[in-house]
Formats: sequence, structure tokens, C-alpha cells
Amino acid sequence: MLLKDKKANWCLGLLIIGAVLISFDGVAWAFMGTRAWGMGGAYTAVADDAGAVFWNPAGLMQIKEPSIDVALSFHTEAADSYESLISYLEPDSGYGAGALSWYYGRLDPVADPSGTEYRVANDFCYSLSKPVGKDQLVYLGGSIRYQNERKPFDPSSVTGWTGDISGLVQVSHAVKAGITIRDVYQVLKGQKDMASDHEANMLLGLAFQPDEKIVIAVDGWDVLNRLESRSVRIGGEYRLEQGLALRAGLQKGLDNSWQAWTWGAGIDLANWRVEYAYLGGDYQGIHTMGVTWRF
Repeated sequence: MLLKDKKANWCLGLLIIGAVLISFDGVAWAFMGTRAWGMGGAYTAVADDAGAVFWNPAGLMQIKEPSIDVALSFHTEAADSYESLISYLEPDSGYGAGALSWYYGRLDPVADPSGTEYRVANDFCYSLSKPVGKDQLVYLGGSIRYQNERKPFDPSSVTGWTGDISGLVQVSHAVKAGITIRDVYQVLKGQKDMASDHEANMLLGLAFQPDEKIVIAVDGWDVLNRLESRSVRIGGEYRLEQGLALRAGLQKGLDNSWQAWTWGAGIDLANWRVEYAYLGGDYQGIHTMGVTWRF
């Protein structure tokens, strides 16, 4: 019976992954976590799945079982570009919770008479989270990332190392607070690195979860205004008893006219979770999907 259950889970997983790969004929866009996008990017104090690698590595201590996560996002108007990310998450076994992830992007096509080339980027990341104190109300986390980037029609690559630091605090039974400094070295040096505008950034977040069904969160994005893109992000999630979760979020720029709204959903199927999010407003319509296998 157990063997049959395992075979059923594998078959279900293959169907899910196949659906992810064939559901869209558009083009991939940036990945930051499907659930996080569904909640409008208000995720720094939530960060309890693979999205923690980006939003708050300290949140990995909330992982309860190992998993493999795959994320793809699509923009129907971008021509022949894509980004993808795969992560392996390991819960705390006495040494802290960790994650290994690999990001690959083929972006920004440039055409000339000889053909079309792309900006190609790789980001290999190891993230670790550990508790502070015996009460385990405070988690500290960080990531070390090796980046490799090559511009169109440039045979050479630019490589480098960078890192992030973060913290997560259980303020009360229902309230959590989080902080993340991405590319902490460049932030302290007052410089920008070679990589995307998602780097060298400070995030602050607060999450309120009165029960297992409801999560409400608010984030400050680019708090130091190093990217000149400061914004407030508000999001929420409501979980139904059937394993279905519904999400929505809003974003509003503080120093610019940026406005965006998002919505999303997720469902648990045996050991699998499938998630979807749509980004509207100034995102101009982005579809993103993620699949998680818990084992």
C-alpha cells in the first residue's frame, strides 16, 4: 500500500511539473517566490518557504520538512528570454536550517546581423539560518552567493561573490518582524554591484497571523533608497480547509509613481504544492508558477 502511495505521488508530481512547463508559451520573468508575489511582495516577515532564500534567509528555520522547489515566471510580451530557479531546502537538524539554490537567467535579447544574443546570469546560493537563545524566538540567517554574468556579444564573463544577512523575530504569538540586507558588502561600501536591481537592498517587514488561516503582512522595500525605488507593500493570505490558499497584494511607490497589484493561489496535493500568481498594474501582466515537492 505504501509503495502504491509513493508511485501515485510520483505520477501526480510528473503531471504537475508537465502542466507547469506546457501551460504557458510566453517568456519567463524574474523569480522571487510565487507565494510572495501573490502577497504583493510583503514577505520579509513571512518567509517560511523557498522564497526565504530571497526575502529573508533567517526564515528557513520555519521549514519543517525537506523539499525541492522549482519556480518559473512568464511575461507574454518579452521575446525569447527566461529565468528559472531550483532550490533544495533542509530543515533544522541541530546545526541550523539551510538551502541550496541555483538561478539561471537568459535575458535582454540584443539583435544584430549575425543573430541574437542575451545577457546570461547564474547565481549559486547557499543559505543558512540558526536560532538565537533557547526560546527560539529570534532567528539569524544569511546567504553566500557566487554570481557569473555575461553580456550580449561579450566573450568574457564577470564573476564575483556576495552575501546577504537577515533576522526574524517572533514578537508575540501572532506577530513577526523581519529585516534583510541584500548584498551587505555593497550596502556598507555605498556601492552597487554588477548584478540586477534586486541587489544591494534593505527590506523591513511585519507580519500578523491571528490563526492558521489568515496572514496579513506589510513591507518596506528599498528602505535605504539605494535603488531609488522605495515602496510600501501590503499583502494577505486566506487558507481554506481543502488545502487551497487565496492571496492578494498592493504596492505603492513613495518617491515615484509606481503602483501595482497582485493576486495568487496555491493548493496542496498529497506531498506536492502548486502555486500561481499574477502581477498587474505597472508590472503589465506577469504570470508566475511554482511547484514544491515535500518528502
